[in-house]
Amino acid sequence: MMSINYKQCPECGSKNSLKIIYGMANYELFQEAEAGKIRRSCCCIIEDAPKYFCKDCEHEWNRKQSINAAYSKIKTIRASVGGFSEGYYKVDIDLVNLKTTWIHWGGEEAMSNKAIRSATAEKFIEQLKRTSLMNWKTNYIEPDICDGTQWNIEILTDERTISKYGSNMFPKERDLFCKVIKRLVHKQFYE
Repeated sequence: MMSINYKQCPECGSKNSLKIIYGMANYELFQEAEAGKIRRSCCCIIEDAPKYFCKDCEHEWNRKQSINAAYSKIKTIRASVGGFSEGYYKVDIDLVNLKTTWIHWGGEEAMSNKAIRSATAEKFIEQLKRTSLMNWKTNYIEPDICDGTQWNIEILTDERTISKYGSNMFPKERDLFCKVIKRLVHKQFYE
C-alpha cells in the first residue's frame, strides 16, 4: 500500500480531484470530461505538467508536488533493525524539536543524542525522498525463515502514523535508507 495519495490536493487536502488528460481527445474522452470524470487540458504534453485538478479549490498539481507535500508532513521517524547475532539498532529522528537519538544494544551497548539544525533536517528529508520510503509496502516477510533480521519503521505525521515492517526481507532501497540515517546521526545503522 502506498502512503502517498497522489490524488489528494496538496493545497487544501481534499480528495475530490480529477485526473487531467492531455493530448488529442477522442469521443470517449469528451464524454468523460462532460460527465465530470476527468479534466481535459491542451493538446500539448508538457513535462512536469499538472496531472490532477482539485474540484474544491481548483488547484492543479503533479506527482512530484504530491511527493514533496507528503514528505514535508513528516514529524518523526522511528526505525529499528537487528537480529540475535548482530545486535539491534534503534533511531528516533524528531524533525520538530530537531534532535536524534541512536541506540545500539547487543554485545556492547551504546547511546547517542544529537541536536540537528533545521537545514540538516531539510537535507535529510530530500535524501529520504530518494529512498521512496513513503511508498514502501507495509510488510516484507520471508516466510521460510523463522529467525534472523527484523526491522520496523514508524513515520509520524500530524494526520497519522505509517508503519513498515520486515522479517528477513527488505525493500531494494534499504541500503540507501541505512546510509541516509548514518549520515544524519553519524553512527552505524545496520548496513
